[in-house]
Amino acid sequence: MNKSLLERLLDFYHISYEEYLLLNKDVDLNSFYLGHNFDDINNAINLVKGVIDKKGKIIIYGDYDADGIMGTSILVKCFQYLDVVVDYYIPNRYVDGYGINMNHAQRFVDSHYDLVITVDNGITAFEPIELLHNNGVKVLILDHHQAQDTLPKADAICHPIVSHFGEITSSGAFTAFIYSISLLGRVDKYLATLASISVISDMMPLLQYNRDLLRCIFKDYNPGEFLSIDLLADHEPLNETVIGMKIAPRINSIGRLLEDSSINKIVEYFVSSNKDFILNYYSFIIDMNEERKNISRIDLNYLQFNSEDNAIIIKGDYKEGIIGLIANSLMIKYDKPVIVFAPAIDDTYKGSARAPEGYDIVEIFSELNEYLLTSGGHSSAAGCSIKREDFEAFKNKFYEIISHKPIKKVEHPYIEIGMSELGFENAALIDSFAPFGESWPIPTFRLRHIKVDTLTFSRDHKHIITNLGNQLKIVYFNYPEKELANKKYIDVLGTINKKSYRGYFYLEFSCKEFLDSSN
Repeated sequence: MNKSLLERLLDFYHISYEEYLLLNKDVDLNSFYLGHNFDDINNAINLVKGVIDKKGKIIIYGDYDADGIMGTSILVKCFQYLDVVVDYYIPNRYVDGYGINMNHAQRFVDSHYDLVITVDNGITAFEPIELLHNNGVKVLILDHHQAQDTLPKADAICHPIVSHFGEITSSGAFTAFIYSISLLGRVDKYLATLASISVISDMMPLLQYNRDLLRCIFKDYNPGEFLSIDLLADHEPLNETVIGMKIAPRINSIGRLLEDSSINKIVEYFVSSNKDFILNYYSFIIDMNEERKNISRIDLNYLQFNSEDNAIIIKGDYKEGIIGLIANSLMIKYDKPVIVFAPAIDDTYKGSARAPEGYDIVEIFSELNEYLLTSGGHSSAAGCSIKREDFEAFKNKFYEIISHKPIKKVEHPYIEIGMSELGFENAALIDSFAPFGESWPIPTFRLRHIKVDTLTFSRDHKHIITNLGNQLKIVYFNYPEKELANKKYIDVLGTINKKSYRGYFYLEFSCKEFLDSSN
């Protein structure tokens, strides 16, 4: 290790020192987006202002995940600042499904709305938007999902890629926030904070303006500033971990479990100034999140499938909102593609798929079009629906495809580091590359030649928790003690994190993998 740790970090991220300095340039909310805006933004602003001037009726149509809820809340709050009353609707996944549909489009026509704003959906809603268009209802689409070559007949569209905001995509709520800047004529910190939550919750690439927005929020956020967010963060300073592990799952629990229109109250939670309502609804969110945990805490050993198969496809009595969580747990445990189907409704099964790195579930679905009613998603996480009568044929074909697609082992880079380099100064250097997330992972380090008999297990022998002195711990959760039998030395792959407990600060080397020592 002749190179300094900084040089090794630059190599890990494939950037120069000059690019590193740009990563750490000073940013603030008033300038982080300079040089970017949506094509035709003036038309999109004039569209809304024209309806406001005529005192027309406006409704915002969002989505039931954290991104859609944040985006809807941003717009509702934005209109509150303008003293404009608007309606909003968060669809229910069990009743409405994803995106604006024909039934709601007709309802908006019958209710004499002058403008429908879709947020986090709409870019592929051709028929509902055409219905609105043909009946004189104006439409503004604020979306970020992948668009087709042809676009819906909306009066205006704001989309990170379609509208040439920049080179990388962002979330639906980020799109709504950038739109709010032009509509309000200023940058609002609360709306920016809601958008930052969506960037993490929707796993957007933490590059360029996405990264800069998070840096702006994280450096200046003061616990106690926004009650609705502080409660969900347990009053901790905001960072990518607090959002990803606390705030986003709690928001998403509402969309996963509620089966009626009461899901819309979560928008009120984020836009209301009524402290009593916020505190009461926060308690409800926590209860829902605990219920979500309990429902998804399924003993995987009791599920009916053959673990020897090269993939897992099961159907059972699970709520549609948690089948993705079950699929993810199975995928992690068995390291193979998984699809979990919820009970059939109207002879249709809805499934959630997860796949280990090295598989592309969307590519696999492309070979199953004869059975699919709907499908979509990302390479590692996707959804689909099939007819009840096609389940066995779909399952067999899926297994056949997987048998001819062996996993492509992905080698992850790591940085060599010595025990003497594990200190707070270097931890601060690592943190200077934060925030970490999609497309910008937290660096993995390799610590070589650790003597096995120096590692200590927890009382239940399930976890390695070893104090190494100098305010340093090595931890490895859920690691079987028997795996270290007959080993004298090992190499450790993991991440370095600064931790605190009751005012005591220490460094934690969080293990991801043990390797045979090469020394």
